[in-house]
Amino acid sequence: MPRTQTDRGRNVPFSLPRRWVNDLLHFAKKVPLVSGERHLRVRSMMELRRRTKNPPTWSALMIKAISKVSVGIPELRRAYMPYPWPHIYEAPHSVAAVVFDRVYEGEHAAFIAPIMYPERRSLAEIAAKTEALRTDPIENHGALRRLVRTAKLPWPLRRAVWNIGMYGSGYMRACNFGTFAINSLAGMRGRMLQSMCPITSHFYYGLPHKVDGMLFQVAFDHRVFDVYTMMRLANEIEAEFNGELLEEVKTMNDTPRADGEVESHRVSLPRPRFQMQQVSDEEIHAAALPVRRLASAVAGSGDHQ
Repeated sequence: MPRTQTDRGRNVPFSLPRRWVNDLLHFAKKVPLVSGERHLRVRSMMELRRRTKNPPTWSALMIKAISKVSVGIPELRRAYMPYPWPHIYEAPHSVAAVVFDRVYEGEHAAFIAPIMYPERRSLAEIAAKTEALRTDPIENHGALRRLVRTAKLPWPLRRAVWNIGMYGSGYMRACNFGTFAINSLAGMRGRMLQSMCPITSHFYYGLPHKVDGMLFQVAFDHRVFDVYTMMRLANEIEAEFNGELLEEVKTMNDTPRADGEVESHRVSLPRPRFQMQQVSDEEIHAAALPVRRLASAVAGSGDHQ
């Protein structure tokens, strides 16, 4: 039987999202990453978020915590630069590169966009910015427009633009690609086992738990700092969650949740209500009379047998 074109499969061209992911991984392969993890104790923050009517997202809390810690740990604002000679650049402030998913031309795509100096922003501003990146039209955000526009270029030009953005200037690299990246699959109850990123530090957080805490993973460029610094920043981030961030969340909303009202992602459906009616003895006797007659008839037929 002759084979059809469907039996042989087909070649699928790279879409624009696949193009920019391939470009990102091309430069990520050049970074010697070392990974580590720790469980953060965030029970106080969990309980406070349940009592707050409009709590900040965990993403906003993590971005604010990391950026505040980077003020005292400058290694988080550094990057390895190979040109014109190998050296380390230190940015004057933090830039959070947020990784998120959104639909682009009918395809789920991984976008990355920077948030400038998050340590100077409030939790509400960071949460509003991350939500806008996920929901606003792409044309409203310059970082998303640049990502799409660069992906439309031919392969040699794309790599040239990425090279200039990554290695042309330390400040330009920080503004376009961030000083740290943050990603999470907590909303889908998943976790990452491996990550590749051309940025110095890549943070991942999991679903918080009262007993086990929150899974916190870090993949970092070993040329820039060591494991001791990674554990130190994890301790500092935990202190932020149980210190200044806790106080900021308390002042965000003066209207607490009502007693018994908890934060939930489940859909609650209305239950039917039943009304009890009083029935008189005569009505009960009249309703039971047919049953008694049937029982007497059955008993009488059994005696005759």
